[in-house]
Amino acid sequence: MEQVFVVDTTLRDGEQSPEISFNPEEKLRFAQQLARLGVDVIDAGYPALGKDDAQAVAMVAQEVKGPVIMALAQPDPQEMEEAMEALRNAERGRIHLYIPVSPIQLKYMLNLSPDEAIDRASTSIRYARGSGLEIEFTLEDAFRADRGFILEMARTVQEAGVNFINLSDTVGGAIPSHVGKMVSWLRDELGSGHPILSIHCHDDLGMATANSVAALEAGARQFHATIGGVGTRAGNAALEEIVMALKIWDDLGLTTQVNTQELYRTVRMLMAITGVVIQPHKAIIGKAAYVHKAESHLMAVVREKRTFEIVKPEDVGYPRSPMILSKYSGRLSFEDKLRELGYSLDSDKLEAAYQRFRELVGKKREIYDEDVVALVEDVLAKRPGAFTLHEFSISSGSGQEPMARVALLQENSLREASSKGSGPIDAAFKAIDEITGFKGRLLNYAIKALTEGKDALGEVVLRVRIKGEEVVGRGVATDIVEASIKAYLDGVNRVLRGED
Repeated sequence: MEQVFVVDTTLRDGEQSPEISFNPEEKLRFAQQLARLGVDVIDAGYPALGKDDAQAVAMVAQEVKGPVIMALAQPDPQEMEEAMEALRNAERGRIHLYIPVSPIQLKYMLNLSPDEAIDRASTSIRYARGSGLEIEFTLEDAFRADRGFILEMARTVQEAGVNFINLSDTVGGAIPSHVGKMVSWLRDELGSGHPILSIHCHDDLGMATANSVAALEAGARQFHATIGGVGTRAGNAALEEIVMALKIWDDLGLTTQVNTQELYRTVRMLMAITGVVIQPHKAIIGKAAYVHKAESHLMAVVREKRTFEIVKPEDVGYPRSPMILSKYSGRLSFEDKLRELGYSLDSDKLEAAYQRFRELVGKKREIYDEDVVALVEDVLAKRPGAFTLHEFSISSGSGQEPMARVALLQENSLREASSKGSGPIDAAFKAIDEITGFKGRLLNYAIKALTEGKDALGEVVLRVRIKGEEVVGRGVATDIVEASIKAYLDGVNRVLRGED
């Protein structure tokens, strides 16, 4: 079996989705889970984008061992220096350079001629070689480019000394036959000893997984993907789909080092950190992916699971009968559940999480995995200097103007305010604005029950603009007003952290 290298780009390309954002600590935690998953490369971010991205890449490079840590940069000396600095302490680092190769992007993105693009690519690679890092070069929008120019660019970067040449279907408009032919042709043209060919697909036509597999069949030996296919516009290729396709179709002779039993934990962590919703029917990792409703299917699966299941839930770490906690569950059961879900907490955070668990069992009869993940993420999200909810009260009813009183703690300082609003949540948000001095504009608001039952935890995910910055906030509680307040505070604290 021939190894295929897996590049997870959830932390960079995935974060281009408006519903997804990570702070540096969250990026580090998710990167550590990606290392447990067994990806070969973690695309940690774009250091030139800003202080948070540079800090996040540096933290991941310093703390995460095993995978190669990759940072993006344009072929510009300043951006390259910032990427190199962020990767300075990486066990193994890679700088990822890119340039458009299609006529439309060369003209309207960079206003460069083909010759200028060739010169910029060559110069940047020779500059990067002095860093001692691995070098990957992406031919952006390759599947709308002229083949002659693609070959000229590929030969240029090959001669300059890159380790990987990545073909990007940037607009997600390619089809599998086109991708396969392109990769096969380029492999033959570059000849033996060429850099490893890689593929990066977007899902605008719903073909990102198929296009990625076609590229691997044709000779590419690396692919870029995200967990759940999250990403800009229609998203990216879904890592779990490609990995499981290679595992099932072993006659392709291709394999990865991914520990597929960590897929369930990884998607759970992504949802918990970002609040992103993974469709229930999403292949491999959706909640409904292993649910059978038709009686004839159910009877067949009872006799032999392979009749309707090409992937076993256990193979991706999905528990068929998850252990449910309750008020009768003690610390050992709680700690076992944390280990099962992939969490390793220090003693202080473990104690805080356990106390939150004891509070929750006073409100809910049964505690599901989603509940445990939510309370742990809430504990992990707390940072010095952040606002936390101390208490609140709401006065609202038919024919009565809603009023909210909110008390917040910041360090050891208790501050409170009251405000009226068009509804109880609006009133609470206005009270928070009065306390914090920030005036937020709500752009999007969504609520869902994390589990079944009337006592289920409610999760609120919202997008808010504060001081010109759009941030995503997430909050969880059995009370939807409390969940909304926590989500709004999460957004406020993200902006507050950016000012530090």
